[in-house]
Amino acid sequence: MKRRGNHVNPSPRGSRDIDAQTKGGGDDFRSISALPIQNLVDILSRLPFKTIFSCMCVCKKWKDLILAPEFAKLHHTRAPASLILRSHRHGRRRRPRSLCLLDLEASDICSPDAAVKLSPDFGFPTGNFEIVNTCNGLICIRHFHSPNDISILNPLVGDYITLPLTKKKHKSYVFSWFGHSPKTDEYKVIQFVQQPSKLEAEIHTLGKGTWTSIHGGALSPPIDMRCHNAFVGGCLHWIVNDPSKSEFIYCLEFGRELFQPVAAPPHLGPNDKDRTGDMMLGVLGGCLYFFDYPLGDSFDIWVMKQYGVQESWTKEFILKNPSTDIIWYWDLYRPISLLSNGEILMSHKSKAMVSYNPEDRSFRFLKIYGIQNFEANPYVPSFLSPREIVKGENTGAANIHSR
Repeated sequence: MKRRGNHVNPSPRGSRDIDAQTKGGGDDFRSISALPIQNLVDILSRLPFKTIFSCMCVCKKWKDLILAPEFAKLHHTRAPASLILRSHRHGRRRRPRSLCLLDLEASDICSPDAAVKLSPDFGFPTGNFEIVNTCNGLICIRHFHSPNDISILNPLVGDYITLPLTKKKHKSYVFSWFGHSPKTDEYKVIQFVQQPSKLEAEIHTLGKGTWTSIHGGALSPPIDMRCHNAFVGGCLHWIVNDPSKSEFIYCLEFGRELFQPVAAPPHLGPNDKDRTGDMMLGVLGGCLYFFDYPLGDSFDIWVMKQYGVQESWTKEFILKNPSTDIIWYWDLYRPISLLSNGEILMSHKSKAMVSYNPEDRSFRFLKIYGIQNFEANPYVPSFLSPREIVKGENTGAANIHSR
């Protein structure tokens, strides 16, 4: 294995010192192993995930602890906010798509230490796929060659599953999403179907093995654009672009599988319905945000501080364009995360990353080490295997690490 590039590997560098202590019967290792299990789990769950990979190589006991579902849940609550980057195929050689994990809490997210490149030859059929979204460290992937094929992948533990096809085999899916209901502790995949006069969605609850249908009446389905949709509070939200509807935001609650309206920011009125294409939704700091583009030289970011309460909508940020030299379209920038230095990290339509400083209204284009021409999705590292949440279900499952 090459020493440069920060590739994830089950036997990474950095484990040699630990291995030496293990083989030599070092006192330090024996004292750590003598800790109660709950204390050991607590310590391991606070380590960076690259260090955890080293710890997996210490002994079978530590590896089993790390791969246990209980450890995965605990570690995920403490893991730093990250991004998963998927490269675009470009150039004459058309190289396979690759995945890169970017640590947003690094002192410099442009440094080599912040980017962990997941090798493109890790065994998953990466030839032509798109990332639908991520949830709790799991990545939902749809294959271009067969849009009805949905896979759930965790490249950190090297497992993926492929869901069974629906019996209806629709050819009119317009939008898919993968999410988790904290109320029922269930993972579900939603596929919206385009019908002439009604909204229909098919839901697959992982672990139950069946697809069920729900109907939303004459409501329009979400459009297949990530900037118009957001998942928070166990609900998938989207902007209603139907002029005949007075609501601006609707959601599907994953737990009860119910469609319902969500209160929009109070400044919106009937006259704003004709510009819903200039609006987008997202999640910042765990809260639903509404990105509005009322003027030609600024964006307004409204944040719902208390979920479900219209009065809690607050105009948190006003992003002003400091220069006429910068092209400023409504869909050119998409806020992704708040950085520790107070800046807003945004993806750029030209497949770049942009950081915006609200204090001096400055933009900073970021070059991510080891990858270019990519799309970004919010991601929190997890050691949860998708096979753990589909036990007993007849799904296609595989381990993507041959080593």
